[in-house]
Amino acid sequence: MRPVHMSLARVERGLRQRSSPQLGDSDAARALVEWLGTKRSVVALTGAGVSTGSGIPDYRGPQGSYRHGHRPMSHDEFLGKEENRARYWARALHGYSAFAAAEPNAAHFGLARIPQIAAVITQNVDGLHERVGTENVVALHGRGDRVRCMSCDFEGSRAEYHARLRADNPQLEVSEATELRPDADADVAFTGAELAAFRVSPCERCGSVIKPDVVFFGDVVPRARVDKCFDYLDKADGLLVAGSSLAVYSAFRFVDRAHKTNLPICVLNLGPTRADVEGIPITKVEAPARVLRDVAGLLMVR
Repeated sequence: MRPVHMSLARVERGLRQRSSPQLGDSDAARALVEWLGTKRSVVALTGAGVSTGSGIPDYRGPQGSYRHGHRPMSHDEFLGKEENRARYWARALHGYSAFAAAEPNAAHFGLARIPQIAAVITQNVDGLHERVGTENVVALHGRGDRVRCMSCDFEGSRAEYHARLRADNPQLEVSEATELRPDADADVAFTGAELAAFRVSPCERCGSVIKPDVVFFGDVVPRARVDKCFDYLDKADGLLVAGSSLAVYSAFRFVDRAHKTNLPICVLNLGPTRADVEGIPITKVEAPARVLRDVAGLLMVR
């Protein structure tokens, strides 16, 4: 009998196991079309693997940022020290321009054209699903192009906030990032003196702390957002996971819900997922998310 909630450390160990053989794109597309053929209303749950084709790396994949020693800043670290916020925003000034310039890829366009897709729950904060006109998108972990005040809930444009940061820190020479991260962080090192001199622009309304409007590690997804996802899922006749290892519970909860309500689950991913580790019955398609474009093409000619 599988555990109710497996620890993240145990899940991470399980994700290092050998994956099943990768399918060719055409075979993978046909397998997905066969699974979708009996469905009328499917919820898609997408992860970082959907956006790697846009140049935004994932965390846990073979070329993921975790493989290069990256550890994203946690919610408590960001709020706990001014120095941490200075480091975050100084690095973000280098990395965000490349992140913001990313364009939708074949996976985004393909998913938007699959008629059975009724809603998309995405772990990504890049806004690329919305860019191609996908309807009923829930950005589970927020939006990287927005900022929010932690005291008065003021919301604003991240681009405008970055302009304030640059104006408040004329001494900082902003260059292209040497390595882009999934959270728009950048692989840039600063000296203690540089961070001490960096001024973190406060909320223009109340003077408090501004944070990207995304769910950092250690934070929780707003309850209303989770409930909206559950509402979509409860009306669906299938769950399609694309490009996600499902390692974090914030996303895995929807697979768990689908399993407990006997909702068919299909997972399109390269490598093992938490569903595999926890022994949840799924239809597994071992292939990159780009095959969603081929799936849409096959469905259009049926």
